[in-house]
Amino acid sequence: MKRNIFIFLSLFALTACEQKSLEFEKLEQFSKIDTIMDNGIPYYYRKDLYIVKNYKDNLKNERTIDSFAYKNKILDTMYAEYKILMYNHSNETNIENLKNNPKDFDRYTFVNDQMFMYVWSKGRWSGKFKFNGLEMTRGEEMIRED
Repeated sequence: MKRNIFIFLSLFALTACEQKSLEFEKLEQFSKIDTIMDNGIPYYYRKDLYIVKNYKDNLKNERTIDSFAYKNKILDTMYAEYKILMYNHSNETNIENLKNNPKDFDRYTFVNDQMFMYVWSKGRWSGKFKFNGLEMTRGEEMIRED
């Protein structure tokens, strides 16, 4: 009987600790294309923002996010710079709240939930950056599963 209880509790603990799959939602509200004129020449800058649900800070999740960014990148040389930014889902950082309270993006999301930034310049890979609050560090090379 004790053995059965131990097995049951072990199985329960394993399933309770199993992480849910990451979910990505595009944050259309803040994704944008900017144009800057320099001596009559237009330069286009694009950024796509995503909210990531079920994120835990580990190598498996970082690999999944890298793969998502790689598969969803736009390698159009018309963009002087193209960025994909990833934000952690939270009570403040979610589609519904940001639609109702767009100022929360600058007040909270940008400071607390920004996780990764992927950058391409003129269609060429420039780098990956990881955030811890407002502290930005150059991330490891993109770890992806193609």
